[in-house]
Parts: sequence; structure tokens; C-alpha cells
Amino acid sequence: MAASPGTAGPRVALVTGAGGGLGRAIAEGLGDAGAHVVGADLDVAGVSAASAIALDVTDPAAVDAAVAAIVEDHGRLDIVVNLAGVLRNQVIPKIVDEDFDLVLATHLKGTLHTVRAALPHMREARWGRIVNMSSIAARGSIAGGAYAAAKGAIEGFTRTAAIENAKYGITANCVAPGLIGAGMFTTVDADYQEKMTAKVPMGRLGDASDVASCVTFLSGDGASYVTGQTLTICGGLTLGI
Repeated sequence: MAASPGTAGPRVALVTGAGGGLGRAIAEGLGDAGAHVVGADLDVAGVSAASAIALDVTDPAAVDAAVAAIVEDHGRLDIVVNLAGVLRNQVIPKIVDEDFDLVLATHLKGTLHTVRAALPHMREARWGRIVNMSSIAARGSIAGGAYAAAKGAIEGFTRTAAIENAKYGITANCVAPGLIGAGMFTTVDADYQEKMTAKVPMGRLGDASDVASCVTFLSGDGASYVTGQTLTICGGLTLGI
């Protein structure tokens, strides 16, 4: 990725949730494209990036401090990819308030915290790329009320960010993975994984690289006229929904 306008050196990207399989692939994909990637996670052991920081995205002060440190160290922050998340599978009558709050605090408010902290720097540079992680589960899923609520809200938040910041040369988009053989889908029951995979028209689970390549595209100059969109990466699964 070329330098930001008026600056030297590679573009700088912050990827949250970079310690998991999907986040690691996204961070590596951006790095391979030439960006300097700062990978953030609660546990940095799994992070594969130029820099790694421990970060709790539910803590707005910690996010503000992390973004300030990135800008202090590198002079700017060009790309934010929000992937940090947790999963609590409960049918609606069994949803526990604390679990519901945790899911929304991590996915939705975590996204708010990083975008809010990064936007002043992107606006000043008049260039920026925001890529937020949604999911086909935003359409609804059994035992996924909290997760669906968070992902649906992220899509609405992302469209608003796109509207408010287009005049600054900043784009905001979502990617909505389907069944990916990395990340949260791998934590569900094996029988359910097999049953759902059989429904995918392409006959396979997605690979982390399928998502990473789309994030890299949305983070670059080639997507400068793409904003406020949700790119679904599901092997055709949603065609039957």
C-alpha cells in the first residue's frame, strides 16, 4: 500500500482482534500489501503483525490511548479494521443480560471506540479506510440473538460513518463472512458445523484468506468509490435464505 497523501512510508493500519485465526490472516494480508500493521488483542500471543499491542476494546480510555500512541509513533493512522468480538449462544428466553451486554460492548461499542478515536486523524489527513466486521448472522440465527443484534447494529453504524465522512475522503464498509474455517464458527458444535457446511453451494467452508483479501481490497485505493456497503463472503450460502 502506497504512502498516505503528503506523507512518507507505508500506510498504518490498526486491526483489533488480531490474535485469532481470522484476525491474524487479515493483519498478514494488509502487511503483505505493504501496510504497517498494528495488531491488537487482549492476548497478543497469536498476533502476527509488524507491531502488537494488548488492548481491551470495551475500554474507551484504553482505545484512545492506543490510537494516540500509534499516531505518536507513526505519524498517522490510515486504516482501522474492527474484528474484536466474543460469542454467547443463547436462545432468547435464556439470554442472560450480562452476556448480552458483553457481546454488544465488545462488538458494537468496541467498534465505536476505535472509529471515534481514529476519525480525527483520518479527517486531518483527508484519507481513511474503516472496515468493520459484520456477519451473515446479522440476518438472524438460532441462539444468536445478542450476536445478531450487535452485527446488525454495526452495519447501520457503518453506513452512518460512511455518510458523515465521505467528504473527508474516508470510506467505511463492512464485510459479512459466512461459514469460515477460522474464528467463531469453529467454536460451535461439530455436528452443527457439518450440517451448515452442507448447505453452502460452493461445497466448502470459507478460508480466512477469502475474508482477508476482501478486507485488503476495501482498505486500498482500488475501493475509493466504495463506501457504506456490506460485502458478503459466504460461498453463496445466503442465496437460499
